[in-house]
Amino acid sequence: MGLHFWIFVVGLPVVIFAVAYSQCFWTNFLNCLLIILCSALAFNYAQLLASLLNEQAPEWSAFTEFACMWLVFIITFLICKLICNQLSKFPVRMGSKYDTAFDWVGCGLQTVVLYGWICFSLFASPVGDEGFVNMMRSGIPSSVAQAYGTLVVGLPSTQGMGGQPFDVGKYASTRTQRAADEVNHAKK
Repeated sequence: MGLHFWIFVVGLPVVIFAVAYSQCFWTNFLNCLLIILCSALAFNYAQLLASLLNEQAPEWSAFTEFACMWLVFIITFLICKLICNQLSKFPVRMGSKYDTAFDWVGCGLQTVVLYGWICFSLFASPVGDEGFVNMMRSGIPSSVAQAYGTLVVGLPSTQGMGGQPFDVGKYASTRTQRAADEVNHAKK
């Protein structure tokens, strides 16, 4: 097990859980909905924005999709979070007997959703290191990313949203291959 495994399979979920742990169930639940909404928006608009940027700066082509995806995600999440905080100023509590259990459920839910989005976005990552590419082709981050992509992007596309059905496996293989090709091209 390499460094990538320890960072993305052990470290990242622990960090996400630790950040979400201080929130109540209601806040974590709302954050989950915002993450799903903002990640779907980011995925759909990142490719268009990356194409526009690649026309102006083709030397950045491997990095633009990933950067645009996260830029759109962060901007939309911050805007939605500000609106959400104005509409829901007080945490919803379930009563002292149930608070702790519900808070743990909300924390776990947010950890799974945010971890899924991060893993899914890593398919477009420009990291072409052999260990990273192998991890994203098979393993826990790949499985979580494929499940997240299937539910958040693939399922709506099969219901008529987005024009044509989205194939998560094809998307993952083209993006990880692109990153590996960039590294191989740079070595020559």
